[in-house]
Amino acid sequence: MSQENDPANAGSIDGRLKESVIPTQPCFISLIDESNIPLLIFVPAKDEKHMNEVLKYNVFSNTSIDYFESPLFDWTSLESQPSVKLFFQLEGVAVFGMLVRPTGLKIIIGFPQECYDDEENEKQIRETFQRVKQIYLRVKLNPFINTSNEDSRERLVSKLEAKFNNEF
Repeated sequence: MSQENDPANAGSIDGRLKESVIPTQPCFISLIDESNIPLLIFVPAKDEKHMNEVLKYNVFSNTSIDYFESPLFDWTSLESQPSVKLFFQLEGVAVFGMLVRPTGLKIIIGFPQECYDDEENEKQIRETFQRVKQIYLRVKLNPFINTSNEDSRERLVSKLEAKFNNEF
């Protein structure tokens, strides 16, 4: 029996085990407006029931706001794509941020720390940021939602939560 057809080598390439790609399900997603006021700190349903996790993610989100103002991060690059930057790794969570310069929107997403160690996972992390940005823009640019008053802002947040629940 050849090595390719050997059941003992299932899931391997040339007899070597493939490394499994860790799914990049976010621990939390935060959207911060141009005035540094949190629009939403979304925690997926699996962690939503654990108050300590929710509080931890709130602290991480608030801490991350300072990173956007830090001179250590160059947000003024002329890249066509906004860059995703690693802010910090703490308590098993790698926290990344992205600034959408035209709108001033700050997107902060925490992933399990083990997701950061693999190139394929880094690609998925960037794709997750793009999905979050697209969801935000689709909801924000909806002509039936006016975000100028507090009631409309609440509707925007509830629509974002619903979309994030469906997506993540």
